[in-house]
Amino acid sequence: MSPYNAGVNPSTISIFRSFRAPLGEAWTYLTRPELLSRWLGATDIELVPDGALAIELWNGDKISGRVQALAPPVRLELTWRPATLYPETSVAFVLEGDGPGSRLTIRHDGLPSEAERDAARRMWKDVLGALHATLQEGANAHEWGAELPVAARAIIPRSPSDVWPLLATGAGIEKWVAHVERFDAEPGGAFRLTSRFQGREIVEEGRVEEIVLESRIALSWEWMGQSWGGSTRVEFSLEPAGAGSSLLVFHSGFDRIAPEGRVAARRNYAAAWPEVLAYLKRLVAPVAV
Repeated sequence: MSPYNAGVNPSTISIFRSFRAPLGEAWTYLTRPELLSRWLGATDIELVPDGALAIELWNGDKISGRVQALAPPVRLELTWRPATLYPETSVAFVLEGDGPGSRLTIRHDGLPSEAERDAARRMWKDVLGALHATLQEGANAHEWGAELPVAARAIIPRSPSDVWPLLATGAGIEKWVAHVERFDAEPGGAFRLTSRFQGREIVEEGRVEEIVLESRIALSWEWMGQSWGGSTRVEFSLEPAGAGSSLLVFHSGFDRIAPEGRVAARRNYAAAWPEVLAYLKRLVAPVAV
């Protein structure tokens, strides 16, 4: 059987794995911070209804949320938000007996795009692999996820037609991403951006791979001087959301970077893209009168 199944709800993914560890032992690895840190990441969880959750993953992702429901030793439901502006999603950990062992099913609901669902499937597959290594082998297995995409999403209080020039023109990108030295807004066109991040001079270059008017622009993307050995891919995807727009920044292809630089690159963009989106939202927010 496949290790994961698509949920009935189109915004839901589901993935499971079996373990030799009995149900009670597996539960402790889902709920005790010192054990969670061995496979998931540095975790602070208040194990009561509406208790606070904070997780810092090795690859740079930071998760916040709350405990929605708790039924020891079989079910833990959480709200799950990977960045400050990201819409809140829901994650359920469901344990059941599997012979002398146990089986854990993870259901993640509220993922609006196929790209985000695919990224979540990859993440939870890595998570279950890390938990398996910890339970079966006693290993510290929290160092995973360096190849996962970075996804940052925000609701922007402007229509797609208003936001689009900020994504697809040099003058627009200059207002919220970086200084633009060149931006040829057509498929195959080159770009060069310069900026400072955390006190460092940064030069990013690449080419426009795809443009769909008022919907999506995709760029090959490389941080120059870092010996990446390959380009990543950045997509800005825009869609209507109520009276405004929902903008997804999806940065993938970290597996193309040389292994020695992969983790540092992903950590940098996991920190940078939420900050950049927050700046964009402030830039276009309506002014109170």
